[in-house]
Amino acid sequence: MSDSPKIIVYSLEVCPNCEKLKNFLKSHDVAYDELDMASPENMTELRMNNVFVREAPVLQIGEDEFLTSRDLFSGGQLREDDILAHCKGD
Repeated sequence: MSDSPKIIVYSLEVCPNCEKLKNFLKSHDVAYDELDMASPENMTELRMNNVFVREAPVLQIGEDEFLTSRDLFSGGQLREDDILAHCKGD
């Protein structure tokens, strides 16, 4: 598991899609840290990494890979296979 990249979920307190993503990650034993997108510091961190979003969640994988809601969801459904492939480093 030490080969797995560090995972961060940027989320909001009231965010159904954030809950879907976090529950999915938990169900697949993907460890992650969670940061609040309502925090100016966390939004600044995203912007410094060229991530300009107004919608949660954002999934950071490793140091420089960021998946936004558009990347994570299609038609309101999680793109599960894509997410797992990114999180596992495939």
